[in-house]
Amino acid sequence: MSVVFASTQPTTAETLRYDLGHAAAQMTAQQPDLRGMRQDPVEWTWTDTAPHSPAAEGDDGATYADVTAYVPDGALSIPVTQADVVVRGTGGPIGTTAVEGSTWDPVLDGHWRVLDGAVPTSRDEAMATPAMLAKTGLHVGDTIDVTDPVTKRFTITGTMRDLGRDQDDATLFLPWRSIADDAAPISTSLSRGDAVTVYLPTDAPTWSEIKALNAHGIVVQSRPVVLDPPHERLRGFSGPQSLGWYVAGLGLVGVFAMFEVGLLAGAAFLVGTRADARSYAILSSLGAERGVVRAVVAGSGLVLGATGAVLGTALGIGIGVVAFHALDTGNVQAFPGLHVPFVMLLCIAAAAVVAGVVSSLAAARAATRVNVLAGLRGSLRPERPSRTVTRRRRVWGPVLIVTGAVMTLACGVGVLVLNDRPVQQDRLAWVVGAGVAIGPCLVQLGVAVCSPFVLALVARVTSRFGLAARMAARDALRNPVRTVPVLASVMSVVFVASVVITWNASEHAQFVREYEYSSAVGVATATVQTLDDRSYPSGYDASVTATAAEVASKVLDQDRIRVLGVVDEDPSETPRTVTQLHLWEHAADCTDQSCDSWLEPGGSQHVLTGTVDDYAVLTGHRPSAEVRAALADGGAVALWPEYVHDGAVRLDTFHHRSWEDATPPDPEHPDATTTIPAVLDEQDPPIKVGVFMTKATAERHGVPAVDGLLLTRLDRPVTPEQDGELQSAWQSSGGTARAQAPAPTFFTEQGPVDDSAPVKAVALALAATVTIGATAVAIGLARADGRRDDEVLDAIGAAPRLRRRTTAWQAAILTTVGAVVGTVLGLLPIRALTLRFDAGPSGTTHMPFVADWPVLALLAIGLPVAVTLGTWLTAGRSRRLALRRAH
Repeated sequence: MSVVFASTQPTTAETLRYDLGHAAAQMTAQQPDLRGMRQDPVEWTWTDTAPHSPAAEGDDGATYADVTAYVPDGALSIPVTQADVVVRGTGGPIGTTAVEGSTWDPVLDGHWRVLDGAVPTSRDEAMATPAMLAKTGLHVGDTIDVTDPVTKRFTITGTMRDLGRDQDDATLFLPWRSIADDAAPISTSLSRGDAVTVYLPTDAPTWSEIKALNAHGIVVQSRPVVLDPPHERLRGFSGPQSLGWYVAGLGLVGVFAMFEVGLLAGAAFLVGTRADARSYAILSSLGAERGVVRAVVAGSGLVLGATGAVLGTALGIGIGVVAFHALDTGNVQAFPGLHVPFVMLLCIAAAAVVAGVVSSLAAARAATRVNVLAGLRGSLRPERPSRTVTRRRRVWGPVLIVTGAVMTLACGVGVLVLNDRPVQQDRLAWVVGAGVAIGPCLVQLGVAVCSPFVLALVARVTSRFGLAARMAARDALRNPVRTVPVLASVMSVVFVASVVITWNASEHAQFVREYEYSSAVGVATATVQTLDDRSYPSGYDASVTATAAEVASKVLDQDRIRVLGVVDEDPSETPRTVTQLHLWEHAADCTDQSCDSWLEPGGSQHVLTGTVDDYAVLTGHRPSAEVRAALADGGAVALWPEYVHDGAVRLDTFHHRSWEDATPPDPEHPDATTTIPAVLDEQDPPIKVGVFMTKATAERHGVPAVDGLLLTRLDRPVTPEQDGELQSAWQSSGGTARAQAPAPTFFTEQGPVDDSAPVKAVALALAATVTIGATAVAIGLARADGRRDDEVLDAIGAAPRLRRRTTAWQAAILTTVGAVVGTVLGLLPIRALTLRFDAGPSGTTHMPFVADWPVLALLAIGLPVAVTLGTWLTAGRSRRLALRRAH
């Protein structure tokens, strides 16, 4: 994990290598030519604006500076820009991106790289990515025709690519200003002019020069400034957030891993100490002090921990290197280079050594308490716990269980109470949140303390299932040193998996409860809204929508594209008349708190116009006779009761409304109203459509509906390939409409899709991995610890299959108890976080408690069954043991 993640984080040198290649600096206009903007010296695109400055106040008529005019006198410069172009392909026009500028210059190698062929030497030569040649069916030496924004033919001289893009990126590289100057840029808004980036091969602006350029809205990345930044970093910039989350996540995983290792390795050390009791007895009989005996055992933990650290780190680095090369797609933005984080690896190795030493401490303490005489005689009978220990377990176990459960529930209620408070930063939330996390841990500790009593109950129950079950249960009961850690290990990992599964199920239930359907399931919609010269929405245009429908029908041919009218309820920059659907107060009783905001006028398409067939597609069912009659008779259909009153819907008109208005329109005092007879047709589930009417009805009542919504049925959501085809088709066939609006983007209503399957799979895989490992440790320790018992059984004629059945029952008992208890305890923290007795304040939403019982059953029952079956299949050969006879 460390190697792979570190390989996704670029160093300063790698960042500069991609951003600048071998150049000294780059500069581009990021804001209008107004004073008041300041950039960060290292993260050069991170800017801040001084309060009350011209840049903060803004100016509608402000323009962007021409970066090429600010190149230092006599300095070499390489201007680069991007444009949308259409080229002629074998299958028709292809919309693509063209990069204008000498990107093939050796000084920019690192950002762009020439792969094959020669670089252009004239304005009618070009280079292309290999994916572009494959897409057009051309080769080096062929000519490629640009048909838009100008008609021009270029000869392809070679191939190159942007190292920060995937290898399937189709791009054309052209000489500077080889196509029309009015080619639309794609990397920025329309207000940024040509969006030119100027690379300076040799001249690097100083920090004072950069600040002077900031006053014109120009930001600069200067290599010397980045490598030796001034102490003028912008406040609030904290750098990449992924690093902190990674360290926190790795630390959490590391602590859990050390806990599991401590349990299992500790059990192994204790069993080994009992097996070597004679050696420690001899050592003690020769006068060795307790410290010496303790050091011998702890030394073995140190040696094993260090060995595991070296082998694990080396293996991890090897796997990380292989994973890096397998994941690397050639995109230096995703994987800038192979990095081996030696500091992090040293910390991981040190944690492994500490885990080994800590795991051996309990065994070291036990070794100093070996009965010397019994050890010299070779007695290996398990020691029975004293009555004092038994009494303490009977007291402390229930106390910890009750305390942990009460703490979890109380702190969960505390989290809900704090969530209802209108406080953004509340330190008490950390306290009660920690209580929710610590409480279940106390419960698990209490269960572990009481585990001998639990195993005694299990032994009493399983003794009825035959000799093998009885032997396995008694072995687990009489050897808590090696069974309790394994049981606790299984219980802890299953607890984590149960928490994750229950949290995902509850979160998805909340998502389903609050989900708002835009249309019927399987229906795709796309809003075609025109943009002004600053890329702000400016309304709808029927001709642009018709062009979008024609272009989309060429790509999405599953069903015909329908065009619906939309009433624009939003004000614009300039004052104009706005028509909004009236929301009746006495009927506004929305049970779903999230739909309140949608019911309010403005921001959404509440009124749509079309045919009765369009309504059928939109709602996903055949309209009733009442709905058909209402539409045919010039009425409307209200899909929400909040919009219909006394058998009619009302539209309010407000004059001279704009964005600059401080207050929204008052629905009680409109400038004019229009009332249309309507019937109510509530949908189940509700969809985000308020009122539907025919276009003829809208014209008759003066409703300003304009074609602006595309509607169609799709079997599946639009794929990225289809979206790319749609973008290309819009660019090549959109005509003048493409300058007025972006390509239509279709949203296919799928309903509240549950995407938690990968999370559940990871949780189950983690639980299965640790359970299998813990079971293997338990079986191995039992086999080593019970070697003489097996010899005795074999000597008296017991069948070899008895050992196999006993082993399977040992696995079944430990995994079943741990899995069932861990699964049940995993419900506790989520139940605490969802324990509400009222609806809470208005505007707050809370997660319901929902358990995914099939998956939890698979975790609690299916996992032990699978592990038991695997143990039975791999328990070893059915043959007699080689007896060790004493002479």
